[in-house]
Amino acid sequence: MAEEYDAAQDRGEVAKDGKPKTVGGDNGIKPATAADIGLRRDEIHDARKLRDAERDEPGIIQRRVGKG
Repeated sequence: MAEEYDAAQDRGEVAKDGKPKTVGGDNGIKPATAADIGLRRDEIHDARKLRDAERDEPGIIQRRVGKG
């Protein structure tokens, strides 16, 4: 989820920092916010933490879940 959300921010489809800004000058189109697409900011934060942990130590999530 974190990868796609960050990519959507880079493409301008989702607002950065939760602050929608008008895109493209006079067209009046504002990118969606996290709330607009049904996500809470803490969920995005947690997804980024999981993504980064897996990147830094591949397999860590599976090992932790497997020990559950």
